[in-house]
This record gives sequence, C-alpha cells and structure tokens, in this order.
Amino acid sequence: MSEKKRLWRACLLSAIMLIGLLTGCGSPSPAAAQATETAAPAAQATDGFTVKLLSTGKSDCAILYMDGLVIVNDTADADDANTIISALKADDVSRIDYMILSHYDKDHIGSAAALLEGFAVGTVLRQAHTEESAEYEALVAAEKKRGVPVVILKEDYTIETANGFVTVDPPNTDYGDDNNNSAVTTVSYREHRLLFLGDAKKKRIEEYLDTAQGGCDFVKLPHHGDWNKALESLLRRSAPRWAAATVLSSEDVAPELAAQLKELGAALLCTSDGTVRIQWNGEALAVEQLSK
Repeated sequence: MSEKKRLWRACLLSAIMLIGLLTGCGSPSPAAAQATETAAPAAQATDGFTVKLLSTGKSDCAILYMDGLVIVNDTADADDANTIISALKADDVSRIDYMILSHYDKDHIGSAAALLEGFAVGTVLRQAHTEESAEYEALVAAEKKRGVPVVILKEDYTIETANGFVTVDPPNTDYGDDNNNSAVTTVSYREHRLLFLGDAKKKRIEEYLDTAQGGCDFVKLPHHGDWNKALESLLRRSAPRWAAATVLSSEDVAPELAAQLKELGAALLCTSDGTVRIQWNGEALAVEQLSK
C-alpha cells in the first residue's frame, strides 16, 4: 500500500472515531440508568399537568402528561388496547416517554405489548417479581422486538421534571402474591401529591406505611375497591381530597371503604362512571369525571 493510501485511511479512521465520540457510541444503555433521572420532554406533549384515569372496567390505566412528558402507568386488559390507543391519539401522542407497570396481573399489563407495537416508548419500568402469563410473554417479546430499554426496579426510581417528580417504589421483598408485590407510584407536581397504589394489599401497604410521607390530594385506590386495616391507616395519614376506584360498578366498592372516605370528606369517583381527569388549571388541581 502506498504512503498516500496509508495516510488517507488513517484520516478516515480518525474521523469515524470522532463521530462515535460525538454521537455517544459506547455510552451506557438507558436500561442501566441511575435511580434518579432528569427526563427530556416528548416533543408532541404540552407543558402543564393532566392525569387521565381511564374507564376500562375492572382494570387500571392512567395516562400522565407532566411538563411535556407522557407517562402511562399500567395498561389495563388486552381488550382495552383500543380504548388506551384512542385516548393517546386524541391527545396527539406519538411517543410514550415512560411505561410504568406496577405488577404483572393481566388487568395491569394486558395492553402493554400493543402499546409497544403502536408507539415509540422511551423506557419501560417494571418490578423484579414476575408472574408468568401470556400477557407477560407478549410484553417481553414486544420489548425485545422494539429494542425498548427496560429498567427492572430493585429500588426507588425517580423521574424529575421542571415542576415536580414521579417516584416508583417497588416492594422490598417478594410477598409471593402478585398484588402485594405492586410498585407504588407517587406523583408530585408543585405542592400537590397523587398516589397510585396498583393492587397493593395489606402486607404491601404496611410496608409502604413505614416510609410514606404525609398528606396527598388524590389516591388511586388499590385492588378495585377492596378495603383492609392497612389501607384505613394509609388513608387517615394521607387524608386525600379525592379517591378513585377502578371498578365495574360503584357497588363493587367495599362499604367500609366508602364510609371511611365519606368520614374523611374525600370525594369517591368510580371509573365505571367514566374517565377521571385530574388537571392543573394554573392555580389549583381540578378533578372531574368525563362522560362515558
């Protein structure tokens, strides 16, 4: 090889290495991200704060728009995919920044694979204690097919935004029960707090109570209107102004739970009556139920 060709190849190699450095080649995968992350907002989302707890029957899906981010917390049943996709498209969403899966019951991960197929997804956050099912297998297959980064939660994971943060708190131990293995999501926006309890039952709520902060404005109640003594303690500590149950009918809400919320002065909303929308109006949170 001539000296001129050697010089040309050396220059080309140097240029390729420089491009690799500038574009981040060799940087850590997002799946290995730190437990606290400052996220860049999605281009299509607007600033501000809105949560929509969808009306999907006895299943959970909340869509959070916060400071430009789009976050989907649980994905309801597989046959709810069209409802979720329609809600996202109605808000001109083309990308989901984070998909949070509280646990692996089919009424919380059922439409995850369909959303991964239909939208660009930045990161999936899900906890370590798995439950094998057709829905779980479809989720994992879709993650691999789309090359979506996955964070397996072994400690609190916090997403910071301009006006607040979202923290996902996985269980400290495997309770051998998928509901009790629910991750708890806390949303803080300005001076307001919202709590999404997945399907946490007595043991998981007792664990959460050990580190739970004080009051909150809104609670997504666990396990479709069920009630237990640990939940009673949590509600007394948090004193929410609003609480929502994901149910087929308001009659599915345990009488003890309905009575306690009434005693606390908290408004009870049931998704059987329509999607629940929580929105920052520039001065305060406004909560309303949209017609079905």
